[in-house]
Amino acid sequence: MSAASGMTISGTTAVSGLATAIAGGTALWLLYALGTASDRYYADLLRPFLAVATAIGVGAAGLLIATDSLSAGVLGVVPLVTFLLLFVPWNVFAFRYAGRGALLTRRRVLAMGSLVTVLMIVYLVVAAGVLQPSQEVYSSVLLTASTLLLGLVALTFVSSGLILTEAYRHGNVRFASGVAVVFVAAILVVGIQVVSLSDVLTRGLLAALHHLVAAAVLPVAIVRYDVLGTRPGTTTLGERTVIRDLDEAVLVVDRDGEIILSNTQAERLFGADLDGRELDTVVETGVATLRNSSTVGCWTEQGFKRFDPRISTVSERTDRTLGQTITLIDVTQQRMLRQRVQVLNRIFRHNIRNQLDVIRSHAEVALEDGEATGADRSIEQVLNVTDEIARLSADARKIERLTRNSSTDQSVVNLRHLVETFVDPVTRTRRDVSVTVDVPDIELSLNRELARFALQNLVDNAVKHNDSQSPHVEVRGTKRESGVRITVIDNGPGIPDAEWQVIEAGQEEVHNHLTSLGLWGTKWAVQKLGGELSRRDSERGAAVVVDLPLTDARG
Repeated sequence: MSAASGMTISGTTAVSGLATAIAGGTALWLLYALGTASDRYYADLLRPFLAVATAIGVGAAGLLIATDSLSAGVLGVVPLVTFLLLFVPWNVFAFRYAGRGALLTRRRVLAMGSLVTVLMIVYLVVAAGVLQPSQEVYSSVLLTASTLLLGLVALTFVSSGLILTEAYRHGNVRFASGVAVVFVAAILVVGIQVVSLSDVLTRGLLAALHHLVAAAVLPVAIVRYDVLGTRPGTTTLGERTVIRDLDEAVLVVDRDGEIILSNTQAERLFGADLDGRELDTVVETGVATLRNSSTVGCWTEQGFKRFDPRISTVSERTDRTLGQTITLIDVTQQRMLRQRVQVLNRIFRHNIRNQLDVIRSHAEVALEDGEATGADRSIEQVLNVTDEIARLSADARKIERLTRNSSTDQSVVNLRHLVETFVDPVTRTRRDVSVTVDVPDIELSLNRELARFALQNLVDNAVKHNDSQSPHVEVRGTKRESGVRITVIDNGPGIPDAEWQVIEAGQEEVHNHLTSLGLWGTKWAVQKLGGELSRRDSERGAAVVVDLPLTDARG
């Protein structure tokens, strides 16, 4: 053995030993983390990464043990064998890391594992000299194996592309994390080519160096880039989950109007086998009609329904149209509800009001013409009830008018002046009630009628329901970073918890409802203004808070 050859073997042994130590230590570390069931790492990523570290350690250990006893041909295929050993676990890790783990079914993983096993046997047999070039099947076997190996390398490049793409798209995962993951496999693919083209003397050393680099990247990827604790595939999985679990039907069509993708709700409505079908055979109309329609109706698996179609164009960076995304928002119940409200509102405003006028007129005649009897009290009660129903009807009409299309009717309003316009009449008509106003002199851009209605309702209720011997109402206003807060405080009995629970729940029930429209009207008006209605704890009386946004405020 020459001195150069001895130095090469010594270098190969040292480098292989270091690679074995790093890869083996990483594998033991990951095995410990897996055994402790730590929440720091994703278990579905940890397992295949552990197998990758083990494969690199096995390859490096093979070089360490047999450097001086194996032929140059066998040493030359060690990077290839290591690549084949880690191919399945690395690709499982890569697809999961990139959010495409669902593509790797058990059958596909077993198929890849079987192919890898066959290729390892073939290349080891060829490297060991069992299969000689003089044999007739040599060329055919080697050509087939090389073609299959090329396919594995191509799949590795696809996996690498997925990792790098997802790492680039994800906002909280550094692109270098994806590079670190890809580098583990890429260095061995490069090593296969470099070692096969090197001379016999340096073949083992080059193989050891590539194993050392691959092994060294493993702990760097885990510790420095946290590849087991973060996954860029969350972006893709999130998008798919949103579309798949969306309560609305989503269809993606190509330029010819053929469905190429659909979510769960679309399949629930139109059938499971939608791919490849023409859009107009599913929703009974084409993309152009959907784009120009506010609502469309069609038959579904759940009966006839009406939808609000939303169309988005799918295009590439050159703005060339590739297809359309169609979201069908089911408005069947909303449309029916709107129709019911319109009909009931018309009946409430006209029919019932007219009948109340008839009842009232007859009751007044009976009360005026009849002799004083016990029935007078009953007639007076009838008049009181008709007045109450008439008041409710008037309130309902006013609320409906104010909350309909009023969000764009804005003007510059001085908040203090607005409050004073409805507080001053109260102090003049109710001398027994004291009202104080402590509101900043600021200007807001909002709907004047809505704001007045909401705040005046609170003040009127505070005065009307106040049973204190010295009724007092206070209107406070403070400018906050997020907007303006107006608080109406009184020393009355306060708002019953049951009634406020109805407002918070947003719906009335048989045994839990409001006796008037006042609070509902205030809540709807505040919501229309973009604000929030809440209640503050108070020892005595009510303390109702109205928060309004300061986005359009002036001054």
